[in-house]
Amino acid sequence: MQKESQKVCLPLSVNLTKCVTTCKNSEQYLMNFLQNLLPSSDMKSAADELRKTYIFSKLRSKTTRNIKIKKKFLTTRKRILLGLGKISNKNGLKYTDLLPLHELWLKYIQNILGDKFSSNATHNPIDSNWENINQQLIKADFHGAKISVVKSKCPSLVGINGIVVQDTKNTFKVCSTDNVIRTLPKDAIVIELYLHELTLQIYGKQLSIRPTERTVKKFKSAHTFEL
Repeated sequence: MQKESQKVCLPLSVNLTKCVTTCKNSEQYLMNFLQNLLPSSDMKSAADELRKTYIFSKLRSKTTRNIKIKKKFLTTRKRILLGLGKISNKNGLKYTDLLPLHELWLKYIQNILGDKFSSNATHNPIDSNWENINQQLIKADFHGAKISVVKSKCPSLVGINGIVVQDTKNTFKVCSTDNVIRTLPKDAIVIELYLHELTLQIYGKQLSIRPTERTVKKFKSAHTFEL
C-alpha cells in the first residue's frame, strides 16, 4: 500500500506532458476544439452562438425599496408622565420675564382689532360693529394677555391679576407680580382684559373652549352670562 501511495505522488512521465498544451485565451481554445469536432457548415454560426446571452427566470435585479419611516409621537399619557405642558411654580417663571410676551400680545391684538379700540373709537354695545369685535376677541389667543378677576363665585379669587401663561379649556394660569402662578377656573370668574388704555370685562364661560378649537368655531350671539 505504501508503494502505491508513493506512485500517486510521482510526476507524470515526459511522454504524457509533451502532448499537453495550455491556452491563455479560453474562447480561442474552445473555438479550436469545436473546429476539430464540428462540420464546417456548423462552424459558421458557432461564433454567433457563443456571443448569445440567456436570461434566467430566477435571476432578478435587486430593487431597493424606499421604506417610509413612521414618525413616533408621544401619547397623551407619556406627555403627562414627562410633565410636558405642565406649568407650575417649579418652572421658575418670573413676572418680569413675561413682560416682553405681554408687549408682543398687545401688538398681536392690535393687528386683529385694528383701530376699533383706539382712544377715539366708540365702545357702545349698540354699535353695529360690536358683534364683530366680540367674535374677534373670543377667537383671539390670550397667552401673554394681562387680566384681573373682578367678580367670582369664590371671593378669594377676586383681585388676582397677572399675565396669562397657559390657556386651557377650563382654566387660566396667570403669573402675578409676586412671581406665583395661580390657576383661575373660567366658569367661576369675570375678568378684566387690559388693552393699552382700554379695559374690557369678559365672562370666563365665554372662553371655556380649547384655544385651538376657539379660533375656528363660529359663535352665536347669546345673552349675558350669570355667575
